[in-house]
Amino acid sequence: MLKTVPKLNLSIPDHTILDKIGEGGMSAVYLGRQISLQRKVAIKVLKKLVMDDKTLSERFVDEAKTVASLDHPHIISIYEAKKLPSGLAYFTMPYLTHGDFGEIICTNSDHLIELLCQICDGLSHAHKHGVIHRDLKPENILFDQFGRIKIADFGIAISKNIKRKTKDTQLLGSAHFMSPEQIQSKMIDFHTDIYSLGCIIYEKLTGDHVFDAGNDFSILMSHINKPIPTLPKALSEWQPIIDTCLAKDPEDRYQSVEEVKDALLEIKYSKSSNEKIGQSKNPSLSQLSPAKLVIAAGVILTLLVTTAWLFMGSDTDIIEPATTATTIEPTEPVEAADQDPEPAAQQPLVSNETPDNDPLTLTFGVIEADPELDEDAELIDLTGNLDNDQINEMSIEVTLNEAQQLLSKYRLTKPKGENAADKFQKILLEHPDHAEAQTGLNQVGVYYFRLINSKLKKEDTTAALKHIQSVVSYIETYQIDRGLFDKQVSAIMSATDQKVKQAIQQRRRNPATENYLKMAKLLVPDAPVINNLQSNYDNIPIKGDVSTDTLGHQFVFIPVYNPTTMNDLLVSQSEVTVAQFESFAGDKFTEEKCSHYGKKSFFKKTWAKPPFDQTSNHPVVCVSFNHAKAYATWLSAKTGDTYRLPTAQEWQYINQQVRPTHHCQSANVAGAEVEDESKATDNPLTCHDGFTFTAPINSFAAKININDYNGNVAEWVSNCNGNKGCVAGTSWRSGQGVDPLKLDPLPTNETYSHVGFRLVKEIQ
Repeated sequence: MLKTVPKLNLSIPDHTILDKIGEGGMSAVYLGRQISLQRKVAIKVLKKLVMDDKTLSERFVDEAKTVASLDHPHIISIYEAKKLPSGLAYFTMPYLTHGDFGEIICTNSDHLIELLCQICDGLSHAHKHGVIHRDLKPENILFDQFGRIKIADFGIAISKNIKRKTKDTQLLGSAHFMSPEQIQSKMIDFHTDIYSLGCIIYEKLTGDHVFDAGNDFSILMSHINKPIPTLPKALSEWQPIIDTCLAKDPEDRYQSVEEVKDALLEIKYSKSSNEKIGQSKNPSLSQLSPAKLVIAAGVILTLLVTTAWLFMGSDTDIIEPATTATTIEPTEPVEAADQDPEPAAQQPLVSNETPDNDPLTLTFGVIEADPELDEDAELIDLTGNLDNDQINEMSIEVTLNEAQQLLSKYRLTKPKGENAADKFQKILLEHPDHAEAQTGLNQVGVYYFRLINSKLKKEDTTAALKHIQSVVSYIETYQIDRGLFDKQVSAIMSATDQKVKQAIQQRRRNPATENYLKMAKLLVPDAPVINNLQSNYDNIPIKGDVSTDTLGHQFVFIPVYNPTTMNDLLVSQSEVTVAQFESFAGDKFTEEKCSHYGKKSFFKKTWAKPPFDQTSNHPVVCVSFNHAKAYATWLSAKTGDTYRLPTAQEWQYINQQVRPTHHCQSANVAGAEVEDESKATDNPLTCHDGFTFTAPINSFAAKININDYNGNVAEWVSNCNGNKGCVAGTSWRSGQGVDPLKLDPLPTNETYSHVGFRLVKEIQ
């Protein structure tokens, strides 16, 4: 049976005092039972010496009420805070018997980070409400029956274990975790909690205090004067966090606990394997005597759920409890969010992308419990009369923890009914103002964006796009405020802008940029900026795209995929025609005699009057290398763009892209039609193309929109051997056995009836 504490002159309405469980300089803590609700509570009572100071006693109650208003899953609740007419000031809170942060052993860094993130979440909430803890240490970071962090003692609250306190003062207990400014009685703000958190992180990593000495004074002076210790090499990735948290100047520390959390998650996501971290000096569970074991959290919750089931009836589903997962996630986001699971025997809950982590190992310490406080006494709380409100509260708690477990496994919106979002929404449908469920439902989007960012880091934009589609569906289905994810959306929009600009600069469309544009359109539909980006991206040329200059010349885009001495090219769609050349030459260049069949005609033959009939739409012939260069110079001056002859290397590269075939059906070459022109070739093809001499441009089908790259006329090119001009390719005189890539070093000052030219246009 439970015993009462003898000779305690305490009378607190609706409470029975059972035992004294702790004492500090200003207050004492008692284990009590709230009679009306038949539950154990911790009661913190201001000492009489302090009670006599009216200001201090009123502040005690006011601070308790302030902490009570915080209402966060990782901050301990305060049930009641009062000052009685007798002058007694007290407040009550949950009696937690599940260990504190100093007693836990984390077997790998991921699990430590999960718990530290919960601490950061609780502190962040307090700081946003203007509450500074001032005494953060492992003993003030407790665990509830679900294994969740509960921060206690915000300058006033209780920590069940007080191993590092003396009878006379709390200084020893806090000396290892006090900031320099707090030691020196300077003004403090949230930076002091960040310093204390850094001390806690160091201790959990190494098993040692940041500074240690034989007395409190030496420890305090070390915080002020000694340099920050260096972690072992195996823990070097943690050093930046330790250095920033423990900076002597508060302004040199992180500027919020959110920044601490981000730094922790950066370590988590950058790790490639699990590493064991510093071992706690606390004994393991197996080393403790049975009489001293704390009842495990899972056992208590199982009893609670069983009791609730007995009252609710056998038709009610029983759901096993799971640990809080608001800030706990796998080492790397997994694929579960967008997949309906296969049968359990075929598909694990976590994909192979997640390292095979050990489960979180919690080894709790002990409290000295009187043998009379036996299991029957515990069961008074578990088997008492539960009203409907209590049963409903437990049902909500079970659903909430199941949702958080699904969240931690990235079961975000699938399968239907068995995902985190549906579980959170189930609570909200009955309790629209349930803050933790609403926070959890919003967290689903945060987890989606972690999945997305994980894929984008790996440049897997296809998978990222799939997750974007899912997150948009989630936002619409559950009516989530898009503004919650402005930061994440802004980052993707910025990346999209950069990807498009890079693609435009490189003149290369690519699937990754197209996926970014699709993601941006889904996240911000009908945004003008995205429409402009899409339009600019669509204007990037692809191989074979045709553009027209101001004088009507058409050019085809040819990308150079492995640029060394060449860049992307715009090459004339057709060879320069008689009409185009005439607009430049007029009656010039008519003195030369054109070479026909290797000989100059007795009669004057020029580009205007070649040895055979031509129309204005035929390729110009009987022009020299210098004539062709002069035309390019004239056209450049006329249009403001830069035109030139292709180099031999460029011409041959384009030929490889076109891949022309040497046959009468695809080109004007020397076929059976040249039988009457025996001097044209010694070895004509047996086919017939219908043209003895030149053919009008575009008479044969184009390849990648380029006409007559084989046959019709050979073409002047630059930068041949010795940087001279030469003639490239085949013509109407080319029969069998001709090399289509042949470069012919003809004299550049001569003109020929089978040679013309085409231009390239410089890309600005």
